[in-house]
Amino acid sequence: MNSISEDIINNSNNSILVVSKDLECMDILKKGLNNKYDISYFNNDKFHLLNEEINNYNLIIFDNSTSELKKFVEDLKLAKSYNFNIPMILLEDGNFEDISVYKYCNVYTIFDKKIDEKFLFLNIDIALGFLYSNKKVQFENGFYFDTISETLYQGKKIIKLTKIEKKLVNLLASNPNTLVTYEDISATVWKGKEFSIYSLRNVIKHIREKTEEAFIKNSSNRGYIISTL
Repeated sequence: MNSISEDIINNSNNSILVVSKDLECMDILKKGLNNKYDISYFNNDKFHLLNEEINNYNLIIFDNSTSELKKFVEDLKLAKSYNFNIPMILLEDGNFEDISVYKYCNVYTIFDKKIDEKFLFLNIDIALGFLYSNKKVQFENGFYFDTISETLYQGKKIIKLTKIEKKLVNLLASNPNTLVTYEDISATVWKGKEFSIYSLRNVIKHIREKTEEAFIKNSSNRGYIISTL
């Protein structure tokens, strides 16, 4: 087993949502994946029922053999509970959707539904390995930040941040264990708008209150450093 797969299996944060009405397909995925990842299954076409819970998943495997991807997009657009930024592996049977739908819902790759099971499982490992190493920034005590969706988690729990808090954590997490100066923060987070050290300190205070953690550290009154594992 390669090191990427070992990292994935040992990371309990990785979870997959499987959307399919095909019981045989779901059974194959259960047998092949349940020992590695936290898997959830959804076989209803009322996609709005997924609500905000959908944001807890790292990867979606969508069986589009019944051409329901468009409805998935439309329902969750109306629900306004999902930003369509979770990578998706799409299983098709030859009847492909409009490519714009694929782009909108962040399709990572498309496979024929009859794909060899081992090849599919390997690609799921590769997808999660890529996401694990390029998307998440890990902190202490189970906290991590998803730099794509700008979402802070503790395990599977979402820590709600304001827009300015998200931008700040994203900037710091994109430069881990490195001093980010007040000037950089002002230019990137406030984008030239009125900025003061006191406003920044207040934002940091609120983040610390929400997390009860101090992984954001002040550095000699020059800026901040975010500490990662």
